[in-house]
Amino acid sequence: MRQARAMSRPLLFLLLAALCAAGALLTTEPDSDHLLVDEAVGLQAKVIELQADLLAFAEKEAQEISSAGASEWMRANSSVLEEVEQRSGVTLHAFVNDSLVAWSGGVPFAPETLIGMGASHVTIGNNILLHAQVGVGSLKVHALRSVWDSPEVVNRYLEPHFHRSIHVSSGLRAEPTGGIGPVIMGVDGTALFRLAWNEGAIEMGDWLLWRMALLALTAILLITALWMACLRMVRAGNVLLGAVLFAGCLFLLRWASLTWGSTAPFDRWPLFDPAIYATSAMFPSLGDLLINAILLVVGGAFLRNALRYLPPLSSPGVVFLASGAVLLHAAWITHLCIGLVNDSSIDLDLYHVQGIGAFGVASLFAIALLLGAWCLVASVVVDLVVPSTHMRPAVVAASASLVLSVVAHHWFGIVDTVLFLWPAPVFIVFAFARQRTFTFLYGVVVIGLLAGTSTHILTKYMHNREQRERVVLAERLAGREDPVVEQLFRAEAPALRRDSAIYRLLTGPSVCLPGELEAIVRQPYFSGYWDRYDIRLFGFGPQGDVRCATDLEPPRSFGDGTTIFPSGVSDMPDLFIDERSGGDLFYHARIAVMPTDSLAPAQLIIEAQPRSLSQGLGFPELLLAGDDDVARRAERYVRARYANGMLMDRSDRAPQPQRWARSLNDEGESWYTAEGFDYLAKAVGGSTIMVLGLPHRGLIDKATTFSYLFTFFGLLALLTLTAQALITRSVPSLGIGTKVRAALVLFAITGLVFFGIGSQRLLTRQFTQRAETASLEKARSVQLELQRRLGDERIVGEANTAYLEHLLGQVGNTFFTDITVYATDGRLLASSRPQMFTSGLLGPRMDPTAYARIAIEGKSAFVHEESVGKAAYRTAYVPLLDRTGTVLAHIALPRFADQVQQEEERSELLVAVVNLFVLLSALSVLLAVFISNWTTRPLDLLKRSLAGVALQHANEPIRYRGKDEVGELVAVYNRKVDELRESAEKLAQSERESAWKEMARQVAHEIKNPLTPMKLGIQHFQRSWDPQAADAKEKLDRFSTSMVEQIDALSRVAGDFSRFAQMSAAHETVLDLNEVARSSVALLAGEPNADIVLQASAPLMVRADREHLLRVFNNLLKNALQAIPADRRGRIEVVLRQEKELAVVEVRDNGTGIPEEVQGHIFEPSFTTKSSGMGLGLAMVKRMVEQAHGSVRFETRVGEGTTFIVSLPLYRELSP
Repeated sequence: MRQARAMSRPLLFLLLAALCAAGALLTTEPDSDHLLVDEAVGLQAKVIELQADLLAFAEKEAQEISSAGASEWMRANSSVLEEVEQRSGVTLHAFVNDSLVAWSGGVPFAPETLIGMGASHVTIGNNILLHAQVGVGSLKVHALRSVWDSPEVVNRYLEPHFHRSIHVSSGLRAEPTGGIGPVIMGVDGTALFRLAWNEGAIEMGDWLLWRMALLALTAILLITALWMACLRMVRAGNVLLGAVLFAGCLFLLRWASLTWGSTAPFDRWPLFDPAIYATSAMFPSLGDLLINAILLVVGGAFLRNALRYLPPLSSPGVVFLASGAVLLHAAWITHLCIGLVNDSSIDLDLYHVQGIGAFGVASLFAIALLLGAWCLVASVVVDLVVPSTHMRPAVVAASASLVLSVVAHHWFGIVDTVLFLWPAPVFIVFAFARQRTFTFLYGVVVIGLLAGTSTHILTKYMHNREQRERVVLAERLAGREDPVVEQLFRAEAPALRRDSAIYRLLTGPSVCLPGELEAIVRQPYFSGYWDRYDIRLFGFGPQGDVRCATDLEPPRSFGDGTTIFPSGVSDMPDLFIDERSGGDLFYHARIAVMPTDSLAPAQLIIEAQPRSLSQGLGFPELLLAGDDDVARRAERYVRARYANGMLMDRSDRAPQPQRWARSLNDEGESWYTAEGFDYLAKAVGGSTIMVLGLPHRGLIDKATTFSYLFTFFGLLALLTLTAQALITRSVPSLGIGTKVRAALVLFAITGLVFFGIGSQRLLTRQFTQRAETASLEKARSVQLELQRRLGDERIVGEANTAYLEHLLGQVGNTFFTDITVYATDGRLLASSRPQMFTSGLLGPRMDPTAYARIAIEGKSAFVHEESVGKAAYRTAYVPLLDRTGTVLAHIALPRFADQVQQEEERSELLVAVVNLFVLLSALSVLLAVFISNWTTRPLDLLKRSLAGVALQHANEPIRYRGKDEVGELVAVYNRKVDELRESAEKLAQSERESAWKEMARQVAHEIKNPLTPMKLGIQHFQRSWDPQAADAKEKLDRFSTSMVEQIDALSRVAGDFSRFAQMSAAHETVLDLNEVARSSVALLAGEPNADIVLQASAPLMVRADREHLLRVFNNLLKNALQAIPADRRGRIEVVLRQEKELAVVEVRDNGTGIPEEVQGHIFEPSFTTKSSGMGLGLAMVKRMVEQAHGSVRFETRVGEGTTFIVSLPLYRELSP
């Protein structure tokens, strides 16, 4: 019955696995059209609801504006309405007599276009907004709510999206109303947009998560069924077969999944993308590496459970092979960890933890699982080697295996000591823990060793990979393309071709002047970022004659020193890149200026030569389409570019020499360290040298990486132990040392958490204050410069826009900042970065909160946090005053261009706090271990001394010199030891006397029993003996036989007492209890009156004296045989099994049982219920079992039989 129940469990799990697998196969990609219709129905209802809410909001705000006034309303509500815009995308524009008097938020178009508009929605470009209008007298309030935002430029900050307040499913997009698909209508019946799915949205939908969950559950159930079945084989004695079968089935399942498992989600999730990581057919992706690592942990856990049933490894050859296998496994794990760095594009630089993404965390999980699997296998080998009675040969064999591993690594060119010696210290720790108990200290040491090994691998090979990538990056950064120039030219070229003022200048009756080219071409079209270049302009008439130029030298593109075939720029046929014979690069453009197609074209030639040390203001990444991976990767480096030995460009983080003076190697490279930076100088082309540098990594950086890994591995170990405790429902008991360590770690980490939070807040506040102060200082400098240049000049009007933008570009490059000027009523006048407005990223009105503070409240300065898409930046506002103090305009200094630097500063601040926190956390754990050991060492000494206290031994006093509380305990202990010694001596004397008395009484009693019949027999023989009688010989024979029997009885009495008194001391060895039972049963197998049955389980390893255990079995079996009455066929069952940490032996008989009145004396030396013997057998059994640290008891039913139960502790180490 029990076997049938055990077999049914794996079958049940197999059935459940089949059901889950069927569910996974039936979970397929949903019908996109049907799902899209359902989404459209929900979105349509949402739009109608939002339209009603928008109208109600507009009515409410219109009443407040009408009653409070526009200026007061903006002053009181600007901050609140800013939160409303961020939360719901709602903005307001209030008009009085068609003049804008109040607004909230910003829209990417002129608010005046709303005048007279009554439609329920507004479409600006690809942006869709709901619209509601409310009138209160002459006041007209227009409310807008963003529905769909599709910027012209798409990058990591700007993406097409529905507003977050609408809560649509991810993967949806809005399309123009033409085409196929459900159409969302406005409340007035007009079409808003057509709903459609993004490409691949359904393929990567939630159904993939359900399928993955079902597949994972299928694998778990299959492995559970396999575990149960193979573990039954192991417990039945087939240890190696069960282990090999389990490992083989795991391998076959994994091989089958790799061969036929190329289906969703494995072919769609980025985790399984070979471009991220791939090293072999068994490890084709990062996801497969994680799966394999999990299977390795499962296999290691099964081996740990299975191989503990094997006897210790006593053969040095077997130890050598086992150790070699573990070292080979370690080399393979090391190879996989190195490949995770070399064969992947995953950033594993833990010092810059902000760059560790989801793939980086998955990689760290994989490393932890691989090392954990190895630890399981290594601990199994240690368990089999350490209990060996021949430890010296085992150590020699393991050492020989390690030496062979070292030689093999050197043979294959691996000379890094850490890579092939790191298993040795872990082995040693496991061996020490095996001989004692796996304590918290040993766990910390193992985690520290594994974290140190991982730190070495990651830092070394990430450094090597970074150097390889830096060489490639230097070549790419030294390339000729400037994406900002190309994008700016792409935006300006159409206007240049159709500019009638330029055409009139080039086709007029008189030759134009260079200043006219500057005013008409240079200032309006080539300001701002173009100031990083020397711009030369050449104008040609329709006949090809030179009309004017800004430089007396002819265009370089006409000379002989340029390349024969200049490189064209994609999708811009007018723009080229030329290279002069000296390696100097420059852009040139040839634009046909033709306002109308009927006019003869004039020609404008533009040449842009990069300036030396062009330290103008950078270009905001917000305006660059796409995700420039090169630029992203280059952000972390200090950069410099030399042309013909002269410094042409550099970053601000570190100074560079003006002229290049270092020599390069044959590959055109030079690695050097200067002023705390590690540099690469790479020659690219004939005359360009690109320099890239990173801060020099020191010991603190490696310690930080170690701290992250130590903390990560420690948390995983803690989670694993917690999960094990929950599954097994067993909470390990904690000693004082463990409690002290846990308390110290908890207190330290709690303090560090508060310290980290406080430090982060303090540093963030200081960073914000410093940034605001810097912004305000720069704003005041710009304010003074513009006041100096403009004086009392009125700058309002479109005629001044071109000049003002040119002026702002010059001043902005001087002060390294973007500048925007608004009129006193909040209208945009000019900007050094007009692309932010023309591209629709910003609206033509001043931020309402800033306007309320500067224009209405009259503050002298204001710094405001603003955002465009996902990019946040800080803007400083100051008024522009004339000499009399009258406000001419408002100046805004938005930090668009250095947003990357701001993000880097924020992240570096956060990373510095996190690094410090993790480092201190790891140190606190290590210090807690050592402090707790130092604190609890006297307690451990006292515990060991108390554990060794016994009446039969000499109890040594504790030598402790401390004067603390422990010293008082030690003094009390020593005093009690003395008292105990005196009491033990008195007790021993009393026991000896009592024992002698009892022994004399028992001996006298046992001797008296045969002496009495002997005396009576002799007396009778004397009286009745007649040598002449006919039966004299017969009487003499009977008398002799009787005397011999009584003398034999006396001999047995003496022998029994001798054996009981002189029972030898136990000689403990590790043995299999099943083998001892088989030997004992075999001696009595031929018993004719009883059937003796042995039921043995898997090997039960105990530590005891073999001869004693054999005598235990013999005595129990003989007692069982003697307890069976003559009228009954005897049946004796010997059952061996495992109960938790105990080996249990049951000897059952069907004898007469033990009467209740004598059950309490069954183990007493002088007691027996048999007609023969002295009752010492069970006493000896009890004594020998207790010497083996076990126990013996019995269960009996009178008339049915008795069961004697012997329990012995299994020989194994405690689970960590």
